[in-house]
Amino acid sequence: MGTARYIARRLIFSACLILGVSVILFAMINAIGNPIEILLAERPGMTDEVIESVSRYYGLDGSVTDRYFTWLWAILRFDFGTSIIYNQPVSEMLVTYGLETLKIQIPAILIALVVSVLISVMAATRQYSRLDFGVIAGAMLGHSLPGFFIGILLILVFSYWLGILPSYGAYSTRNMLMNSTLIDGLWHMVLPVGMLVFFNTATLTLLMRSSLVEVLRQDFITAARASGLPERRVVFGHALRNAFIPVLTYLGILFGVMLGTAPVTETVFTWPGLGALYIMAIQQLDYPLIMGETMIITFMLVGATLLTDIAYVAIDPRIRLA
Repeated sequence: MGTARYIARRLIFSACLILGVSVILFAMINAIGNPIEILLAERPGMTDEVIESVSRYYGLDGSVTDRYFTWLWAILRFDFGTSIIYNQPVSEMLVTYGLETLKIQIPAILIALVVSVLISVMAATRQYSRLDFGVIAGAMLGHSLPGFFIGILLILVFSYWLGILPSYGAYSTRNMLMNSTLIDGLWHMVLPVGMLVFFNTATLTLLMRSSLVEVLRQDFITAARASGLPERRVVFGHALRNAFIPVLTYLGILFGVMLGTAPVTETVFTWPGLGALYIMAIQQLDYPLIMGETMIITFMLVGATLLTDIAYVAIDPRIRLA
């Protein structure tokens, strides 16, 4: 009963948060004026009648309040309108480009999580050793380097110098690798996924190693070892579970904002995902596309935060639902 009440409260809070973001987003976008007039300002051949007709087509001729509630009701039905620049339904574009973004983001996060856990366990169980100092130094270096620098370095080494990996795009435009769309697509994923894995692994390793070192000093770990449990079971069965709680917070945020952090990766590797689409929409003032993608990012971040809060209870029974 407590869990259901807690989830219900969190759902209400999440809905209010999304509603607040939608109000702020709508106000900021409309503060710049009618985007149709701005887009057509440099086209002297367009008459006022044409501008009014186009504004009416995109639903920009009503009052601000009417337009907001019309737009809010539409996004609840996953209808984000029609792109002004591309003249395509925004919802279809979000699905098409979003799948390309998820194709590199999700594998990168999962690989980085597995690698960081293994590295952190080796470093934390050998605290102050050369391995531990090496892991800390490498993780801090990887965390400090800009993402675009890592991407450019990977392109320089593996595409320009060695010539073994493609430097841009999701698929080959001419000759596919082994005449297979699947293999060719996976081959193009190597560098962008590698860039994301490198950066995410560095941050996750710093969090996991620090948390694990603190947990290994706790009394219940000493008691577990004194009871004769194997070291592997002590570390992976008891210490790692408790050390994972701070990392879970970062993972929730990482999954929630992976669409918002996509522009850097997709710009460097010319990847046809939501990040690159977002940049083009901002540059071209395609306001239905900007608003649609921003709301999707909001939905994902709020949803990931909600799932993270619920996962806390499953991982740590000491947490009580108030």
